[in-house]
Amino acid sequence: MKKFIGFYITILSAIASVVGAAAYAVNCRTDYFLSQGMNPAVMGCAIAAVAVQIVYLIVTKNGHQTWTDLLAVVPPVLMVVATVTLLSVRVNGIAAIMTFESNAQNLSDLSSAIVAIAACAAAIVVGVLASFFDTVRE
Repeated sequence: MKKFIGFYITILSAIASVVGAAAYAVNCRTDYFLSQGMNPAVMGCAIAAVAVQIVYLIVTKNGHQTWTDLLAVVPPVLMVVATVTLLSVRVNGIAAIMTFESNAQNLSDLSSAIVAIAACAAAIVVGVLASFFDTVRE
């Protein structure tokens, strides 16, 4: 059972990546951040992380091979790129809201950005944790 727990953690990591991408998509549609649009690197890396995790689960379904270990490490790296890019595109807006443009609507939009960043960070942590476990029973 201990070796098979990686399967469930990998699924949890994929779900966390989807939540991060969805939270970012919601944040891109808020009034404050609407003009900035959606950064394709953030969304692309998050979607690619989910896709690699699904491929990893499919490939390792019938057995573990040495080259599949790389597939366990790639999703957290992609989510790190997505999170750092998300931070870089939101840092000016966050600073402006926190200093000069503080009102109820902008603070709500800021909360949405923080949720997106936190969800992506959670996907990184769970993805790193998932990479330490096998996904197949032996």
